[in-house]
Amino acid sequence: MNFRNLQYFLAAAEEKNITHAARRLYISQQSLSSHIAKLEEELGVPLFERGPELKLTYAGERLALIARQICSLEQEILRETGEISDHRRGRLRLGISYTCGRSLLPMLLPAFCAAHPLVEISLMEGNYRQLNEWLSRGEIDVLIGYMPIDVSGAQVSVILQERLFLACPKPFSARVFAGDEARLRRSRQEGADIRLFGEQPFILLKKGNRIRSMLDSYAAGLGFLPRVLLETENIETAFALAEQGMGVTLYPELFLRTLHAGAGGERSPLDLFPLPGAEALGALAVAFLETGYRSPAVLDFIALCKQRAGLWEQE
Repeated sequence: MNFRNLQYFLAAAEEKNITHAARRLYISQQSLSSHIAKLEEELGVPLFERGPELKLTYAGERLALIARQICSLEQEILRETGEISDHRRGRLRLGISYTCGRSLLPMLLPAFCAAHPLVEISLMEGNYRQLNEWLSRGEIDVLIGYMPIDVSGAQVSVILQERLFLACPKPFSARVFAGDEARLRRSRQEGADIRLFGEQPFILLKKGNRIRSMLDSYAAGLGFLPRVLLETENIETAFALAEQGMGVTLYPELFLRTLHAGAGGERSPLDLFPLPGAEALGALAVAFLETGYRSPAVLDFIALCKQRAGLWEQE
C-alpha cells in the first residue's frame, strides 16, 4: 500500500465515477482502475460496488475514513520536512546559567524567535557543573557560560570579555576618597585599587562561585584580604544589600549593562569602579560539540550570539 493508491482511491470515492476521477487526477481511466484493483487485491476485499455510479462497500467506507487521515498526515509530514529543509522549522536546546539567562536571553531570544518563529526552543538552566555535563552528554545543542568550559570535543568561542566592577555605597566612597572629587571621578572611569577599600565591609558570593574565585585570585595577587561581612549564594542578593548601604560587592559588567543600567548614576546609591588588570576580566563563551548534526537553527543562534556580543563590546 502506498500514498498514491490511497489518493487515487479517495478521488474515485469522492467523484463516484471512474471517468471523472481519472480526469481530476490527469491519468487514464485504465490506470486508475488498475490502481484500485491493486489496492483491493492487497487488502483482500472489494472497495466499490460497480454500477453506473460507484458506491463504497462497508470496507471502502472504513478505508476512506482512515485514508483521509493518512493523506492528511502525509501532507503535514511534507509541510514540516519542507519547512525544516528551508530552515524555517527546527529545534534549539540551549543551556545557560541562571544569572546569564536573566541577563542575556532578553537580548537574544526575541530576535531569534522573530527570525525563526517555527523553531522549538528547549531551555535548560543550571550551574557550571550541570551545563558542562549536559553538553558532554549531548543533551543540549549550545552552552552559553563563562570560561573555562571543560567539555571534551567541544568547540568554544569567546563572545565577550567583561570586567568586574566594585559596587560601593556612596558613603563608603566618600570615606575612601576623603572628598577628593577629581580622584573619585577618575577612579570611576579608569578603575580603582581594591586595596583602598580594605577598611570597608564586603558582601561576597560563597567560595566555589566563579566570581568569588576570580576575586580571590585577583586579591591574592595584590596581597589584599577583604573584610567579609557576609557571604551569599545569590549575586542579586549581594547587589541589593550593597544598594542598601551594607557593604561593597563585586558585579559583572554584563549584568550592570542589562539588569542595572541606571546603577552608578547620580541618583544611584552606588559608585561603580572597574577593577584594572587582565585578571579582573571574565570571558563569556558559546560552546557546542564538534561531532554530530547541527541544524541551521542552531548555527543561526550561534551566529546571533557572536553578532550581538560584538555590538555589546562596541558600546
